[in-house]
Order: sequence, then C-alpha cells, then structure tokens
Amino acid sequence: MKNKNKNLPEYNFGSFQVFVQKALPDFIDIEEIFSDIKKAIPGHILDSLDIIYIGEFSFLKERGINAMYSDGAIYISNFQDDNEDLKDDIVHELAHAIEEKYRDLLYSDGKLEDEFLLKRNRLKRALLDHGYSVSKFNFYEADYNEEFDEFLHKDIGYDALRLIAVDIFSNPYAVTSLREYFAACFEDYYLNNDPFLKDLCPYVYKKLSLLNDIDNLETF
Repeated sequence: MKNKNKNLPEYNFGSFQVFVQKALPDFIDIEEIFSDIKKAIPGHILDSLDIIYIGEFSFLKERGINAMYSDGAIYISNFQDDNEDLKDDIVHELAHAIEEKYRDLLYSDGKLEDEFLLKRNRLKRALLDHGYSVSKFNFYEADYNEEFDEFLHKDIGYDALRLIAVDIFSNPYAVTSLREYFAACFEDYYLNNDPFLKDLCPYVYKKLSLLNDIDNLETF
C-alpha cells in the first residue's frame, strides 16, 4: 500500500515505517506519540513491527473497530480523539504482533491461559452476584466470542464492568478473550506503569518481564 495523496506524510521510526493514507486531525502530534512509544518500549519489542498504515479502511468500519494487526502491519483509523487514543491503539496492536512472534514463550506451558480462565470464572460469580444472567455463556472459553463481546460492552457496559471486575482484571476489555487479556496487560505494563499489575495478574506480568529482557528471547 502506498499513499495516493503524495502530500500526506510518511515517517520512518527506526525499524518500522508509518504511512498516513488519510490525514489525521490537526491536534494529533504523531511524532510526539512515537517519541513516547520509543521511550516506553524497548527496541527489541518494537522490532516485531514492520509497518503502520493510518487512514480510512473499509475492513475496520465493517467490524466496528479502530485498529487491527495483520501480517506484520498495523492498520489504524485516522479518526482519533487525541494523542493518547492513537497511542493506545498502536501499543495494543503491537501487543498482538508480539503475541504472534513469541507465541511459544507466552502460551506453551498453558499457565497464562489458566490464569485468564480462573479470572473469567471469578467474574462469572461476580456478575451473578450483581444480578446478570450469564447461563448461556461459556466462561471457560479462551477464544473470542462475538456474542459474549456484545454482552460485555452493550448489556453490561465497560464502565459498569470496570467496577465489577476491579479486583480481577486491570482493564474491562481484558475480559474479552485470552489474546485481549494479554494485549490489555501489555498496555498496562508499558504505558500505564500499573503498580497493581504484578499482584493482580502475576503470570502475565512474569511473561511480560521475560519479553522485556532481550536475553530471554534468544531461543524463541
């Protein structure tokens, strides 16, 4: 993919490039965003990313999402609220690139999945205590389920879910699936410096600490 409008910028940020297919709002400072990301995330983690495209993409609109990772590239909508909104999208999708590259390190022992599913079971009990009907959902399913996702963000709502799951998940979107659990914790680890992440999600925190040290990745 290349810019159709040659007046729109292209950026080179070390190991990866950013192509702006359609202009971002004037209040978005993309260079500041990537400066912050490079300060927060080690180079060997950023090396997992090849390219970022920013613009209007029909496949994002069709799925009702702002960003996605696919085949070494991140695709992001140019409709962004502010710098933090765009930064969150980039780092969240970077987490999926890392997950793909280091899948064996993250998942081969099954412990990260076990941690996630135990949390989902705790959430089930909490939702029942708050009067929600959850009998039709399998809380021991680690993969994404569209109907369950709709239940979380439409029937419950993320504001309410955040309060219900405050001592279970660090982020309401982490409830959605195992992959989103990892990606949400990745954001908390690198962007939010969450002081409670180590105690709240100890096994994913351990995995992120392993990823953070390049010496641990030589065999992966």
